[in-house]
Amino acid sequence: MICIKCFHGKTHVANSRQNKKYPTTWRRHICDQCGYSFTTYEKPAISLVVISQDGEKNNFSIGKLILSIARSFNHDKKAADFYSYYLANTVQDKLLLLQNKHTISTQDIAKITHSTLQNFDQIAALQYAAQHNLITSQRKRRGRPSFYYPENDPVHSSRQ
Repeated sequence: MICIKCFHGKTHVANSRQNKKYPTTWRRHICDQCGYSFTTYEKPAISLVVISQDGEKNNFSIGKLILSIARSFNHDKKAADFYSYYLANTVQDKLLLLQNKHTISTQDIAKITHSTLQNFDQIAALQYAAQHNLITSQRKRRGRPSFYYPENDPVHSSRQ
């Protein structure tokens, strides 16, 4: 690996640890020329095929997910600028756990993203749900939206 301080082409790994929950690895690198030490976090590239509602197949794009999450923060532009990247990485980590499926629908990604946003910001979650047609009806008493999650949905099975 290239040193991030002096750009020397050779470093060595002094320490390495794997994460117990997610498929990521923490590594401490030391430059062979200047002795500078720095840390990297490695995770496998996600190789999911996303099937859109019209049946078109595309590779998963973290950039599209970041933009989609940022659009749901209309009420707080600073949060959109700062948190969208980190929230998208959280969703990507959840998708890595489902990677044995190899294909996933855009609706599945939308439901996982919505669930993540609900834990972070209720208003952003509501805006995201409206943008991705996750709102099925409105309750009569207080006007709160209802969300559709199928019974066999592995992401939301703990809520039942």
